[in-house]
Amino acid sequence: MPELPEVETIKRDLKILEEQKIIEIFRSDKKMRISSSLDLQELVGFKIVEINRQARYLLIKNNNQQTLIIHLGMSGRLIISDNFNKNKHDHFACRFIDGKWLIFNDPRRFGFIDLVLDKNLAQHKMLSKLAVEPLVHEFNWQYLRDKLSKKNLNIKTAIMDNKIVVGVGNIYASESLFDAQISPLRISSSLSIIEIKKLVASIKKIITNAIDNRGSSISDYVDTSGSLGNFQNNHQVYNRAQNPCVICETKIQRLVQNGRASYYCPNCQT
Repeated sequence: MPELPEVETIKRDLKILEEQKIIEIFRSDKKMRISSSLDLQELVGFKIVEINRQARYLLIKNNNQQTLIIHLGMSGRLIISDNFNKNKHDHFACRFIDGKWLIFNDPRRFGFIDLVLDKNLAQHKMLSKLAVEPLVHEFNWQYLRDKLSKKNLNIKTAIMDNKIVVGVGNIYASESLFDAQISPLRISSSLSIIEIKKLVASIKKIITNAIDNRGSSISDYVDTSGSLGNFQNNHQVYNRAQNPCVICETKIQRLVQNGRASYYCPNCQT
C-alpha cells in the first residue's frame, strides 16, 4: 500500500496540473471501495486550483468549490500520460486542455475516487477522525507521551494508528523503531520520555528521508511517470528477514503484529 512518502511524492508530481482545465472524464463501470458523492462529470469545464494531501489521501481542489479525493488503496496508481488507452484496470481518467491525461489504475479496487463539495470536506468519513501528521510541529514528544501513556498495545501498532499519528505505515514504522532502537514488541505505555523523544525524532527523520527518495517501491508503487521510488534501497530492517543487521550483524527477525509483518533486530532494539 502506498504510504505517506509515496502519496506526498505523487502530490508533488501532480502540481504541474494546477491551473489546467479538465475537458473530458472517463469512469469505468466497476465498483470501487466507495461511490462518489457527486457525479464525476461535474469536473468537466473547471480548473484545478490546488493539490494537497491529508495522510494517504490526495485532495484535488477545483474552481467550482469541489474537491476530488483520491485514495490509492493497496494497488492503485496515478499516471500522467499523453495517451489514454482504457486498459483493463483503469477506473478513472481526466483529460486536460493541454492534452495530458491523469489516469487512475487499480487492479484490486481497494482505492476510491470521491468528488465532494469543499464545504463537506472536513466531515468526510475518511478524513474527519485523522490525527496529526508526523512532520508537523504538533507531533512532538509531549503529544506522543500523552497518547501512549495508557496504551496497553505494542508500540508498532500504536504508531500505525491513524488516531494517534497519520501516515506512519508498516514500512516506516519498522524503520523508525529500528532507528530509535526500540523493539516493536514493547508495550506503548512502557516507553520512557527519552525513548519517546528518540522515536519522534526517528519518525520525522525516516519519513523525511523517504520523501526525499521518492518513496519505497516494494510491489505496486510507481510515481506519476511510472518510475520506481528509491527508498527501498535504504531500508535497514524492512523485508530483510534473516539478513545481518547493518549495525551488529545479528539476523533480522520477522514477526506478525496485528496482521502486519514487523522486522527488527533483537539485539539492537530493546
